[in-house]
Amino acid sequence: MKEILRRNYLWMLTAVLALPFLLLPAAAGARTPAAAQGDVITVTGEDPGALADALARAEAGDTLEVSGGPFSGPLVVDKAVTLVGRGWPVIDGAGEGTVVRITAQGVALRGLVIRNSGDSLDEENSGIAVEAADAEIANNRLEETLFGIYLREAPNSTVRDNVIHSKDLAVPRRGDAIRVWYSNGVRIENNVIDKGRDVVLWYSEDLGVFNNRVTDGRYGLHFMYCDDASIEGNVLSNNSVGAFLMYSRRLRLHNNTIAYNRGPSGYGVGLKDMDDAVIEENVFVDNRIGIFLDNSPREVDSTGHIKENVLAYNDMGISLLPSVRNNEFSGNSFVENQEQVSVLGGGRLEGNAWSVDGEGNYWSDYAGYDANGDGLGDLPYRSERLFENLMDRNSQLRLFLFSPAVQAVNFAARAIPFVKPQPKLTDDYPKMTPSWPTGAPPLPQATSRPAWMAAAALLAGGLTLLFLPRVAPAWRRSREEDERDGQGAGEASERAPVLTNERGSPMIDVQNLTKRFGRVTAVDDVSFSVEEGEAVALWGANGAGKTTALRCVLGVIPYEGEIRLAGHDVRYNGRAARAAVGFVPQELTFHDDMTVVETLRFYAALKKATSEPLHDLMEQLALAEHAGKRVQELSGGLKQRLALAIALLADPPVLVLDEPTSNLDAQARDDFLDLLSGLKKAGKTLIFSSHRLSEVVGLADRVLILESGQLAADCRPDELSERTGWRATLRLLLPDEWIEPALDVLDEKGYATSRNGHGIWVRVPPQEKVDPLSLLVKAGVPIRDFELE
Repeated sequence: MKEILRRNYLWMLTAVLALPFLLLPAAAGARTPAAAQGDVITVTGEDPGALADALARAEAGDTLEVSGGPFSGPLVVDKAVTLVGRGWPVIDGAGEGTVVRITAQGVALRGLVIRNSGDSLDEENSGIAVEAADAEIANNRLEETLFGIYLREAPNSTVRDNVIHSKDLAVPRRGDAIRVWYSNGVRIENNVIDKGRDVVLWYSEDLGVFNNRVTDGRYGLHFMYCDDASIEGNVLSNNSVGAFLMYSRRLRLHNNTIAYNRGPSGYGVGLKDMDDAVIEENVFVDNRIGIFLDNSPREVDSTGHIKENVLAYNDMGISLLPSVRNNEFSGNSFVENQEQVSVLGGGRLEGNAWSVDGEGNYWSDYAGYDANGDGLGDLPYRSERLFENLMDRNSQLRLFLFSPAVQAVNFAARAIPFVKPQPKLTDDYPKMTPSWPTGAPPLPQATSRPAWMAAAALLAGGLTLLFLPRVAPAWRRSREEDERDGQGAGEASERAPVLTNERGSPMIDVQNLTKRFGRVTAVDDVSFSVEEGEAVALWGANGAGKTTALRCVLGVIPYEGEIRLAGHDVRYNGRAARAAVGFVPQELTFHDDMTVVETLRFYAALKKATSEPLHDLMEQLALAEHAGKRVQELSGGLKQRLALAIALLADPPVLVLDEPTSNLDAQARDDFLDLLSGLKKAGKTLIFSSHRLSEVVGLADRVLILESGQLAADCRPDELSERTGWRATLRLLLPDEWIEPALDVLDEKGYATSRNGHGIWVRVPPQEKVDPLSLLVKAGVPIRDFELE
């Protein structure tokens, strides 16, 4: 009895002591343990209302395993439950209102297809609307929804591994794929978002946006009033704007790939009124503007840090308003942007640092050198192109960006001191080699830029210059050094040595090259190499991918895979790669009113090549006697020789030629091929495309046969006709009275023939082209002339 009384006393004492703690309210912000305990309810079948009925019966903590369906929306989840789909069950809103609305804390939705919301922007019809804290929206598919996932005052929620497709509407009529509104501590991770309007994050702090892919929308990310956010590992591509970041503090944009964003503004990233932002180790490729800065930072004691980024092949690498101050730029790689840095609206940049603690940036148009081998240029980089200054003040001049006028204006500015512009910026410690962020996602496929843009630029007359080595490599003396030594700005420096690759490695090495134009794959996983001193031909029908492959080798269009030229990676070290190559295009564009020698001097100056050996070069290419002729007076063959001379100005070890004889007559074609044969014997490496078997057999060591963008064969020239079933056309000129007898003789032997005016055509394998001639001679048929195509 005493033992029973003692136990009851202890139980009562424990209850009394614990009562105050049991009555205390839950700590603010604590997560409700949804689905930690409770029943598992199975929801299946074809009853559209079954899921709503199960939710009505469920208690907080229950898990609903859902299969079958489709189930009807709208659905309101007002209890802390977990909904788990098995086999992708569908919740269909039937085009009315919001499909799923969450009003309870701690709800989880996983593995569901949410489909067919309403289309009212005023009502913000959504696939999933979350109005409570601690939600988990993971591994769902949202289809035909206006707004996708809408977090409204839903702090500490997670949106992860979802696929979101918006309604097929005009971009302004779409809702936002994800919208975060007054919701601190939200994490958005590993989502795939296509054809939404924006991903909006407003009035929220401590956000994390990690490893998402956002394509074909308006603003990939749209931040406003969001302090202390991290944006890492995302791919933002083919949008009007990659990300617009506004009115926020301490944002970190790290290891993202931002490419092909080309709307009316076309910013990769735009920053407006951003304080203490850190933009580091991102890749900005082929945007209209890589990074745009407007009043960032806005506070006088704030600093913007832009470091270790790659800005490549954008129209403008970085654009700033002239009032922008207090930014530090260091360790960035500016690679072949049409304009590396622009000042919108004119004016001068002041108060920004273009090097930090002795580290500057890499500039692909830097013409200095590194005598002490410390990886930094020994002379400052100065951005002082006159035409760029004119464009910054008058944006309409961008229409002439690829015209010869640009080169003429910049050349005049270098040659005539009183028109020389003030530098936009000075980098005192320019890097000699670019760097690539190791953690950034790989470049996606571009879908927003039509393929005709490259062709249009070529027709404009200036893109040919991009194929040529425009920049003096590290071993060239700079103009500043020449001036310091008293040689003067107009005199050329010493002869540059010939660039070669590392001993034993291919001069051209192409691995897994793929190039897509939208849905069309022009080159499909092609790999090959070209040894030093070797001549390799690309053979294939029109559209097989020959010209596209050559443009990738030259580095003038983006691609997938790896290309090394003379040991240099074409994508990441384009300046050094271009210094090793000369290019002869199929379509030639020159300044017709300039003479031959003026043209060569002009291009020699542009390429920082010495002009001393011009006479020898003209003699070698039989141009010396035409030196004073204007280009418009030259024949097609002489223009082709002039193009070859320009390609050889810097004595490159590699020549790339695209159908070099396609517009020449037979004699000019033979003469040009003799020149190329001589260059090959002298040790040049050649890669060329051609549709003439005689050229391939006479010049190439190997033939790469391309079919529909794929490498069909790598063979010897004498195997070409056998592998491809190619037939030559033998054109025979005969007296009229002998045409019919000749046709009878050839038809009897099974040749495919047809009549052509004063002669006949004979289709014949190339290795048998002499046979029909011998047959006709034996039959006594007189042959006046013949030609093989």
